[in-house]
Amino acid sequence: MVAHSLRIDRAQLTGVGMDEARKAVSRVVRRTYTRSQVLVPVDNGPLRASGQPDLVRDQGAVVIGSVTYTAEYAAAVHNGRRALTITAKGNGRLKFTVDGRTVYARRVHQPARAGRPYLSQALREVAAQEGFVVTIG
Repeated sequence: MVAHSLRIDRAQLTGVGMDEARKAVSRVVRRTYTRSQVLVPVDNGPLRASGQPDLVRDQGAVVIGSVTYTAEYAAAVHNGRRALTITAKGNGRLKFTVDGRTVYARRVHQPARAGRPYLSQALREVAAQEGFVVTIG
């Protein structure tokens, strides 16, 4: 007669699973950050310089990692923005330079701008390669 037995230590099994999850999420965070640095639109660099991968942390049985861009205008570039009209206060004028000429106006209209989702695109590309399913929204 041959007998086999299997004993599972749930705490140890969970620990091993969490270690593997931390490694996988860390890898996705690093790769997403690197890919987003390639995709981020650059005029003079502050947006790209504001990016940073955040440390992976556990929240119960969930492993969380993130990439953050802290430039004030990062969301407007990533998500786009609606059209807007800038109006001078009171009886004043807006002053700005266009092609070397000083221009004065009571109001200026800026059209809507489409978003350039560099971070979402990077996450979708990297996560798919790593076997993760991404839902954004």
